[in-house]
Amino acid sequence: MRRLTTLTLLIASFFNLGFRWLQTEVDFIDLGHEIVFGEKLVFSGKISTNTPLAQVALFLHPFGANTQVIPVELDAKGRVALVYDLSAKPLRAFTPVEYWYQVELKSGATSTSPVYTFLYEDNRFDWQRQDSAAFKLAWATGDPDFSTALHNSVQDSLKAALAILPAALPTPVRIYVYPSAQEMQSAARLAAAPWAVGHASPDMGVILISITPGPDARAEMERQLPHEIMHILEYQVAGSAYNQLPTWLLEGLASNAELYPNPDYQRVLQKAVDEHNLLPMSAFCQNFPRELSGALLGYAQSSSFMRFLIENFGSSGILKLMNRYKDGLNCEAGVQAAFNSSLQQLETRWQQEFLGFNAGLTTWKQAWPYFLLAFLVIVPLGLSILPILRKRQDI
Repeated sequence: MRRLTTLTLLIASFFNLGFRWLQTEVDFIDLGHEIVFGEKLVFSGKISTNTPLAQVALFLHPFGANTQVIPVELDAKGRVALVYDLSAKPLRAFTPVEYWYQVELKSGATSTSPVYTFLYEDNRFDWQRQDSAAFKLAWATGDPDFSTALHNSVQDSLKAALAILPAALPTPVRIYVYPSAQEMQSAARLAAAPWAVGHASPDMGVILISITPGPDARAEMERQLPHEIMHILEYQVAGSAYNQLPTWLLEGLASNAELYPNPDYQRVLQKAVDEHNLLPMSAFCQNFPRELSGALLGYAQSSSFMRFLIENFGSSGILKLMNRYKDGLNCEAGVQAAFNSSLQQLETRWQQEFLGFNAGLTTWKQAWPYFLLAFLVIVPLGLSILPILRKRQDI
């Protein structure tokens, strides 16, 4: 009798547990998303349960950013219809994104959906694609000759960049070629740099450039691609300290990698030398000026100054300099630690050896108006005083 009672209680317990499990089971059905680039993300699907819900939340985790917790309202049938406003809370273009749902029941139990992932890719274009082990290429417009030129330019650009800064390339690097600078800027949200034609997100291994198919396309590829690939390599060396490196170093190295350098750099630099309008390199430790003329001078000076450092200290010296910044030293202290010379001392050498800058002559040209002014004031004053002194002597 006792055995029968025990068996009955055990069976009842199993049935009770099974019933409770059926009550608390949550089904996540047909969960999905839709991207309207630059405007919104639309999350959809259905969450079904036999137990009353307390709350539902969507967890949104873009690469390199904090996870957002967004309350979700279900309709009477348990359907999800959540719109995330990208104009209010924008995501970086081409960011990998993870999301999942968490359901809390009124009983206190919780249930979490599988983790879903998507790439926040610019879907305004019907991208043509070509993939290799090292690169994933995508371009919006262009014939077969364009794609061949793009593939060849990528390989040549990588060689040029590695010759200056040997570093391991993260693979694959994703390269998107826009048909215009304006469309590229709208994707990368570069309102602060309206003159930019290319952009790199080194932490994600993403490059955006703007090339219009035509006779100048190959030259533009050979300028923009090595420049942006160099930024990827710089990040590989500096890691999370990348943004602590001086702008003149980051952009100067990238400009030196260009297979087809910007012809405006030399013109702008020579004009600044002739008119004695060079800015101190310390002015480019943080950022370049926003306006085009100031930005061009920043690129021109940084390119020439970095070429001077490369020729004098080699790739090993540049790596040493970057590692000093990686250690946390500031703009001027990093130069002193790497080269045992101050930034100003190296800048003076650069001006003299690379630019033919005569410091003594420049000082005289800047000072002679003051000498002339002093002459014009002192001489008449002396001539007016001289007769008075003579009269006193006669007395």
